Amino acid sequence: MIKVEKFTGPNAVRALAPAWRQLTAQLTLKRHFHHVEWHQALAETFERHNMPPLECLAVFSSSTLVAVFPFRVVPLQIGPIRLNAMKLASDQIDADTARDFVLAGGLPATNFFQGFVKYLTDHDPTWDVIMLPGILEDSLAASAIKHSPQLPIVQTPGGAWGRIEMISCAEDNRPFDNLSKGFKQNLRTAHNKLKSTSINFQCARTNNELEEFLPDFLRIESSGWKGEMGTSASQQPHSITFLNQLIANFADAGQCEIYLLRANGESIAALFGIVTDRILYIFRIGYDERHHRVSPGHLIIENLMKETSAQRRFDIITPYNAPPWFRSWKPDQVLQIFNAFVFRPTAEGIETAKRLAMVLRTSSY
Repeated sequence: MIKVEKFTGPNAVRALAPAWRQLTAQLTLKRHFHHVEWHQALAETFERHNMPPLECLAVFSSSTLVAVFPFRVVPLQIGPIRLNAMKLASDQIDADTARDFVLAGGLPATNFFQGFVKYLTDHDPTWDVIMLPGILEDSLAASAIKHSPQLPIVQTPGGAWGRIEMISCAEDNRPFDNLSKGFKQNLRTAHNKLKSTSINFQCARTNNELEEFLPDFLRIESSGWKGEMGTSASQQPHSITFLNQLIANFADAGQCEIYLLRANGESIAALFGIVTDRILYIFRIGYDERHHRVSPGHLIIENLMKETSAQRRFDIITPYNAPPWFRSWKPDQVLQIFNAFVFRPTAEGIETAKRLAMVLRTSSY
């Protein structure tokens, strides 16, 4: 017997957590947004800042959780048409980052998602479109969309919206061999400039260490252009809450990390990340721009990659997008991402999809 339940807000997500963890454990390809801890941090942040809540639609087969669809209900304006959208959740600022469903076993390669959408059509009259931005080409959602031929879906071409870049740094990889001569020389020059300086790298993983390092991280990230533009975490209360919630939800398992580069005792660069499933996700990185000539942000990445295999807890490093600075490291894995819009499988929904197909394919949605 199939049953669909809605879990809204942090308390409900916590109640769903044990079953969610069992479901995630079955996945062969896991990323941070497949873990309930990520969504617990999101749900808590949204509630504390009176933002549209996280609504997780959970599908049970008998009493076993087989799927979770984490959505937020938001208005969507496309030209003169205003729609009610169920938008797949991303992060606390709804940034242009990848996201996914959580589906058990072989469900993505069946018509399961198609049936789920038809269920929503029959039981929830409030939505017009399911908005799926940032879908990875190898994701569960991509497979589910592919196997839903009866749904009115508008999809942007892969790569038209963006991509994700990753550096492989497992024991059998040699990432430094891929670097350009010019970039290697820049790293050597940075080290030479710091020869007379006492340099050390520090990493916080425990709750107490992370709480101690967080003020330094926030100060450093806000010291340059991010601070001037108002995009640093310290200038966004909901972002500070989200970082604290990531610590609260991931630190007990040793999966949340803050790295600091210190010169003569002064922190000059910092990185906030999460390590899950042998992947280090760089969620925020910054440096004191008074020291920009020694490339302190790159020196943190270099230090991470120089850790021995026995020390290193990850095989992949990624900022989970493709910022220009990361390309200097010659990432060897690239995944394209696309947007998809799933309209109600009704005559009106199909007509809306047809009318908006060209707009969606040529716009920034």
